[in-house]
Amino acid sequence: MPVPNVFLALLTIPWLSALVIALIPKNIQANTSIILAGIFTYLAFKIGHIPEQIIAYPWFTLGGKSIEASFWINAHAQLVLLLVSIVAIFVQIFSKSYLAKDPNVGRYYSYLHVFIGAMTLLILTDQVYLFYGSWELVGACSYLLISFWHEKPTAIKAAKKAFLLNRIGDIALLFGIIGLSNYFGTTSFSNMHGTAPAFIGIAIIIGGIGKSAQFPLMSWLPDAMEGPTPASALIHAATMVAAGVFVGIRIFPFVGEETHLFMGAIGAISLVSGAFFALFQNDIKKALAYSTISQLGLMWLGMGSGASLFHLYVHGIFKAGLFLTAGSVIHYLHNQKATHHLDAQSLTHMGGLRKQLPISFIAYLIFGAGLMGIPLTTGFYSKENIAGFLWVSAQNSAFSSYYYVLLGALALGMALTATYICRQTYLIFLGQNRGGHKLENSETQCFQIIPICLLIFFSLFFWISNNPIDVENSLFITYFRVGSYPIPSFWLAITAGTWVLGILATALTRHWIPAKNYQFAGFIWPNTYQFALWIGRKTHVFDVRVLDRIVVKVTELQVIIAHLSAWIDRHIVDGIVDGIASFSQALGARVRTWQSAQVQKYWIWVVITLIFILLYLLY
Repeated sequence: MPVPNVFLALLTIPWLSALVIALIPKNIQANTSIILAGIFTYLAFKIGHIPEQIIAYPWFTLGGKSIEASFWINAHAQLVLLLVSIVAIFVQIFSKSYLAKDPNVGRYYSYLHVFIGAMTLLILTDQVYLFYGSWELVGACSYLLISFWHEKPTAIKAAKKAFLLNRIGDIALLFGIIGLSNYFGTTSFSNMHGTAPAFIGIAIIIGGIGKSAQFPLMSWLPDAMEGPTPASALIHAATMVAAGVFVGIRIFPFVGEETHLFMGAIGAISLVSGAFFALFQNDIKKALAYSTISQLGLMWLGMGSGASLFHLYVHGIFKAGLFLTAGSVIHYLHNQKATHHLDAQSLTHMGGLRKQLPISFIAYLIFGAGLMGIPLTTGFYSKENIAGFLWVSAQNSAFSSYYYVLLGALALGMALTATYICRQTYLIFLGQNRGGHKLENSETQCFQIIPICLLIFFSLFFWISNNPIDVENSLFITYFRVGSYPIPSFWLAITAGTWVLGILATALTRHWIPAKNYQFAGFIWPNTYQFALWIGRKTHVFDVRVLDRIVVKVTELQVIIAHLSAWIDRHIVDGIVDGIASFSQALGARVRTWQSAQVQKYWIWVVITLIFILLYLLY
């Protein structure tokens, strides 16, 4: 099949899939969705093996200029597309069991396919306005899936919060891409060469802050866990939230170092604060949400370079695995007689689950090891690669001190990461069940175990390199152009030290469970929301009591002026005009008598005129 045909099929299948699933009977929706997701994955792998190229189609004409819908198939887009397709099909397989009893499962699968279509468009598009349109589409899908169980007030509030906070970033992104397009004189990313002004790059990065839930727009992501857990694995852990990183990757070649450092500074703050607040969660999904914020911050430390792309792919795999494994734990507890009436996401009802869920326990250990960056997991190479990028950049930059500060933030973030993931693993699977519940020894269903085991497979080192010691010459690094950066030997000692600190901190705090879910700057959102409501109420009062009254009075004044104008027009203006007309008529009648054609009268007037002239001359 020619490349354009494969490409068009890849773009259109998710949208057609969403329509088909919405129309077919409920009992075959899940299986049909998985089959269609499999077809999409097959096409994504075919696209992943073609050489770099641009595919363009006529779109519309504006001001005599033809605008094309252009798409850019390059190594970076191919890698992210592979991540989306892999995670999407595993999530759909997992969902078959997880949402088997949900009456609205067809709507859920339709939303997933719409999201896949929007994300594919975002990844492959080369046209800046198509990029922005797909950016908004993935945000809309996020809103729909957060509020999927809309009968829950918390889900509605979480969806609204995500929508409003993302609007802040989206407005900045819109101004940024307009500025970028005007500066380079093109609407295609592939035709942009040179260095754009810092304020344009920073505006685009602010757009990414909202989508990636980075500081200070980070508080929406933990609340987004109100949606179904598999959807959180796909959208709010592996793919959509990484769009903020992807836009940084897109503009990396044509923005300056000031923009790169701004992105790195935001990433450093988010890495440390997200990891810190992950320690203070008693909800398993909210802890993973803060973990996602932290890991996205780690990608931002790569500043949109190949190192960011490398960790984007790797993190997407093991974070999706963590969410699906957490989902299997939640599903298991929810269906136990002893715990189904309790909060199945709370750590206070967990502990000792390694006996009931041995495969989930092993999976959580491996995915957690990837999060910590333990050797032989893909996370080790991607984390060390970001450290290498910062180290190499520090050696060749006038801003070297900034890069060293970012390296320090990376070390602190790694230590906190090791601490929260070790603590969470202990609190879920080790020790004794803290609720004293009698639990049945039944592992989760095969449709949940199979995708988890496959994600374990993708999380191991041989996907990066057959030789765990030599990564620089791996086909993965070379083909996808992610770049390999050397690190100093002392950094490996720092990395090992973070693991030791994390395990020790877990041992010292293993009996402590947070009393509630603490939120980063939690006071900001409710206070801001209340302030917005106060502003709205005051604006309404001002509108009703002041503006409306002014408008009414002005209208009444206009009516009075109109009546007065009509009276003046009728009695004064018309009177003057009529008077002038009458005077002109009388004058005309009198003057007409002068034109009598009688010569004797003309001589009389001549004589009278001469007499007046003589009198004037004499006197």
